[in-house]
Amino acid sequence: METNELLNIITSGEDSRHQFKSDVSRPESLAKEMAAFSNGQGGIILIGVTDDGNIAGLGKGDIHRLNQLISNAATDHISPPIAPTTQDFSLPEGKVIVVSVPEGISKPYMDKNLHVYVRSGADKRKINSREELMRIFRNSTL
Repeated sequence: METNELLNIITSGEDSRHQFKSDVSRPESLAKEMAAFSNGQGGIILIGVTDDGNIAGLGKGDIHRLNQLISNAATDHISPPIAPTTQDFSLPEGKVIVVSVPEGISKPYMDKNLHVYVRSGADKRKINSREELMRIFRNSTL
């Protein structure tokens, strides 16, 4: 991704493929977002951007902490584990981490509590019906 593409995403706002987080402190919370993207068509999480599209920016110390938290969320808090990629951008307001979450090939992806999440517009939601869960199984490439 190039800087111009990143700025265009921020300007366009959150949608079913893009989620903004000013910061992340809990791997469980991030795992739910990543699982929802993996259960759908994939997506991008921008860390360092507020929900309303303002660039909050991250400090140098945040980058190492967040990359560790992302890795921890993807491997220890999602079943089966996923492999997101990250890219750091230095903007005048501060750093932004782009977390690219691919569409999963082993759906459904669950959090540690065995809850399955999907994207619904700009938000995630927990699957509550057997029929919806069966649809995810059918769309999986097992």
